[in-house]
Amino acid sequence: MAHTITGKLNKPANQFQAGESLGFNVRLGVKYYDRKTNQDEWTNYSAVIFSKNANQIGYLQQVLVEGAVVSVSGESIKVDQYEGQNGSSITLELQNARLEYAYNPQGQANAQPPQAYQQPQQQAPQYQQPPQGYAPQQQVQQGAYNQQQPVPPGHRR
Repeated sequence: MAHTITGKLNKPANQFQAGESLGFNVRLGVKYYDRKTNQDEWTNYSAVIFSKNANQIGYLQQVLVEGAVVSVSGESIKVDQYEGQNGSSITLELQNARLEYAYNPQGQANAQPPQAYQQPQQQAPQYQQPPQGYAPQQQVQQGAYNQQQPVPPGHRR
């Protein structure tokens, strides 16, 4: 199941070399109201986006800046706990992260990454004839959940 987080970058993405790729560490915080403490709290998220392509790297350097609004998705979430300046801290790390959306308010607006950055589209599966003797199941009609169904013998409602 994919997880998607959208937020504003308070700092530019941290860039680092990872073999032949350049990595961009993005940190996002999502604010929520904790009813137990009656205070605003934050959930911290982290994601790393890798690229080898020079065009992609240039695009990421332009949009992953302070003040940018980004949407990042990942296949799963890893809980990372560490001791910070203010005590113990937990960050939810998106695994196999991918940039879904970016808006740089400093003049560079991009609803989606450039074509060179996007993942290739999968081709739709081709329709195949069902095997001989196949009996399709009955289709459930919209609104059928409001209709009463017959009660099998020996059962009560």
